Parts: sequence; structure tokens; C-alpha cells
Amino acid sequence: MRTARVTVDWTPPEQGGRATPVGGPRYVAISRFDDDGPNWPDGAWSVVLEFPQGTDPGSSPVIVNAHFLMEDAPHERLRPGATFTLHEGRKEVGRVHVVAS
Repeated sequence: MRTARVTVDWTPPEQGGRATPVGGPRYVAISRFDDDGPNWPDGAWSVVLEFPQGTDPGSSPVIVNAHFLMEDAPHERLRPGATFTLHEGRKEVGRVHVVAS
């Protein structure tokens, strides 16, 4: 399974983000990439964020490890420079930038 180092900027609650911070050490949400198209969230892939020990999961930005939940996911999307958003249902809760893979 391909793991990438990413930065996450959480969407503030007043802009529609989570009302409470992520608790960690693991968080799973659905991803939305620019090329997902108009049928999103159909076919959306779940992304797992792994917070290193000592990391405050609610800080923004936060640097974490990320990987897709499923082995047959399009792992090539987690390439350096890629960006995507995290969602709980249709609500955007964060913006992700892949720093290294």
C-alpha cells in the first residue's frame, strides 16, 4: 500500500468544517480529486490519515501520513504536488497537499 506524506489544512467550523477537531491517531474520510468528475461521490475513495505520536490532529496545517483505505485504489494519485479535499458526506472538512510519496 502506497503511503504519502501530506499537509492538511482543516476547514474552519465557521466555513462549514468540522465542529470538533479530529481526535486521531487515525482518521478516515472520502477524497475528492479534481478529476473525479460530476458523479462524485459515486466511486469516491476513502483516505486514511495516520497522525504520528505527539502530533495534534486538530492543528492546521498538520503534517501526516496518508494512504487509501483499499488496496485497489488509484495510488498514483498520491504523488508529490497532488491536491485533493477531504469530505464527511458532501461536507468539505479539509484540503490536502501531497508533499512526498
